[in-house]
Amino acid sequence: MARQSNLAYDFERFETQHKVKPKAKVQLEVVKKQQAQKTRYLIAKTATCIAIFFVGVLGIILSQVAITEVTMQITNCNQELELLQSDYRTLTAELESTMALNNIETIVTREMGMSKLREDQVTYVSLSDGDSVDAVETHTTSILEQIKATFSQVMEYIAPGENTME
Repeated sequence: MARQSNLAYDFERFETQHKVKPKAKVQLEVVKKQQAQKTRYLIAKTATCIAIFFVGVLGIILSQVAITEVTMQITNCNQELELLQSDYRTLTAELESTMALNNIETIVTREMGMSKLREDQVTYVSLSDGDSVDAVETHTTSILEQIKATFSQVMEYIAPGENTME
């Protein structure tokens, strides 16, 4: 008699294949979850890099603005310094010109009415012979000087009269 075997039907084949399918689904889901996590990680990493890049660019722009402002202040201060140095040179030259002896003499003679000494205005005093004074003879003065002297005498005469009336 022949042994009966169930070689015609291998049920294990069906069972294994049936069991394999759920494992594949689980593995597929795990792979999908891992890919989703990797995608999220990559997006987060990219967003962080972009944010850091823009913060760096913003920092560079702000530093350039600050440098430009400081440069403009330095330029304005240099222009003001040059203007003040020019004024200083001008005022120094003006001071030197007013302190020159020729200018002092011109101002004294024109504005204050003074004149250089003449020989007839010099008086010599000799103390070796005792208490005597030698007066130098007066020379004739010019017409202009005589008019000045007359005018000043008239002014002296008028000036006290004005003060007493007040």
